[in-house]
Amino acid sequence: MSIKLVTLSENTASMAPAILAEHGFSVYLETNGTRLIFDTGQSISAAHNAQTLGVDLFGLPIALSHGHFDHTGGLESILKLTGPTSVYCHPDAFAPKYSERQGKLRYIGFIKSRQDYERMGASFCVSCQPQKLGPGIWLLGEIPRITDFEKPEENLRVLDPEMRIDPLLDDQAIAIDSDKGLVIVLGCAHSGLINTIEHARKITGVQKIASVIGGTHLGFSDANRAGSKARLDKTVQALREYDIGLLGVSHCTGPVAAARLSNEFGDRFVFNCAGTVIEI
Repeated sequence: MSIKLVTLSENTASMAPAILAEHGFSVYLETNGTRLIFDTGQSISAAHNAQTLGVDLFGLPIALSHGHFDHTGGLESILKLTGPTSVYCHPDAFAPKYSERQGKLRYIGFIKSRQDYERMGASFCVSCQPQKLGPGIWLLGEIPRITDFEKPEENLRVLDPEMRIDPLLDDQAIAIDSDKGLVIVLGCAHSGLINTIEHARKITGVQKIASVIGGTHLGFSDANRAGSKARLDKTVQALREYDIGLLGVSHCTGPVAAARLSNEFGDRFVFNCAGTVIEI
């Protein structure tokens, strides 16, 4: 069974002509007769790059990793290409989400309301539980926090009904059961990269990890530099145990963590920018 992933939106762009870079993430994937879109980038980049790369999105379902603007902001432009379609997400994705910096709050949730998107043709399939997207493909649902080093980020807030730290229960990923093992596609991995991998193994029953693709949030894991390094060290140590065939990181991984992962995993590492095509 072959798997094809095309990164439609990411902070950086490949050398392919006319590809737009934008802070955010979106990927097109196809496998075993199933085609879908995971996340939609921040605004127009995913839709633009899909057209530039010749990726036909008409009629495809959409899955969302969580409710932040850099993963959902392109939903309107993507819906113009898909037409009316199913959109899979967690109910908390619609909560009013904010980021706090130096005492100031900035809204970072959906750009428009759920009702607005429904008028555009979105039919939301909302669940806290894993959702089967096709043969051997799961949207993983809520991810338990089991490690002692992957903590919620204190600067991320939600209005529910008062302002509090956002546990980001809406954070989820996609897992694909391939001939080589699990292929895990991350949005931001707010729940923690290792927590996500372990949850994917539990939900699918597959233990071998073939590939991990997408945002790891290792570039934003802690406002304290020493804390970030400690988390990165423990993450790398845990990743070594999985014997991953391909690690294709993006977006919120950041340059420092990406450089460390590249050094650790060598030719099994690729920086997955907009326009990158990965076939497994």
